Amino acid sequence: MFQFFKKNYHPVSLFIKNVFGFIPKNIFYYELALTHKSASIYHNKNYSINNERLEFLGDAVLNTIIGEYLFHKFINENEGFLTNLRSKIVNRHSLNEIALKLQIIKMIKQQHDLDVMTSNIPGNALEAIIGAIFVDKGYKFTKQVVL
Repeated sequence: MFQFFKKNYHPVSLFIKNVFGFIPKNIFYYELALTHKSASIYHNKNYSINNERLEFLGDAVLNTIIGEYLFHKFINENEGFLTNLRSKIVNRHSLNEIALKLQIIKMIKQQHDLDVMTSNIPGNALEAIIGAIFVDKGYKFTKQVVL
């Protein structure tokens, strides 16, 4: 009877809400984060629209968040210890595992002939989503989501 009161969210927006617990302000960033290079939209011969730039940003933000966390948690440890611990937490294998558990692969736009399960595509998309959260919501919010 009151169906017209239900808000119809974009599928990517619903995914972000269900997995990360918030509604994006700008859905474009999250759509882009879930677009693999194989499904790029080519702007010109030198520039394609895909998740690689957000992945780059997400990698930097994730390393900063985890680095800051470890810095405060292990106040008596040296730089080498912190670097080794961060690299054990933030690495391709762990990012892929987390992304698979979050079922990010269901939302990735890509060519059908790619084997997502045996590639780094899920972990790369997770980093891109972290980059999207950062651009959309800022560092403090991204930190809350990651930690």
